[in-house]
Amino acid sequence: MEKILLIATTEADGTLAKPAFEALAAAKTLASGLSGSTLAVGLIGASAQAGADALASCGAAKFLAVTGEAWKDGTYANDAAATEALVKAAGATLVVAPATTRVSRFLSGAAARLGGVVDTHATEVAVVNGAPSITRWYYRQRMTAKVARSGR
Repeated sequence: MEKILLIATTEADGTLAKPAFEALAAAKTLASGLSGSTLAVGLIGASAQAGADALASCGAAKFLAVTGEAWKDGTYANDAAATEALVKAAGATLVVAPATTRVSRFLSGAAARLGGVVDTHATEVAVVNGAPSITRWYYRQRMTAKVARSGR
């Protein structure tokens, strides 16, 4: 049973940008394809109410947030610490996040803190033979490969 967590950062007004909704679609694909999975949403930003309202009907079992002025603009240290706290609070075994500039800056550091791994440049997420799989870009986005791994 996988516990899937969507991590997204809010905009200055508390809303979510389009990449967050694309990441939500990927997280929902995993949740529906992996039997017994649950989906949680973790938001980081100055305020998260508008973002949580936008995702209210996504089917997430729980919503978590780290909010305050310290997370308004996003610094590596604050965002990595917030992500670590959200993953631990959710008990997540898989984390899905949009590849925005802000998230890309801190996600690998948060994964290292948690003893996990990160796959970047994913263009497709699927469940193949009961296991998560991604299609990923390589070599200046000229080649793609399907990747599946047991590492967490």
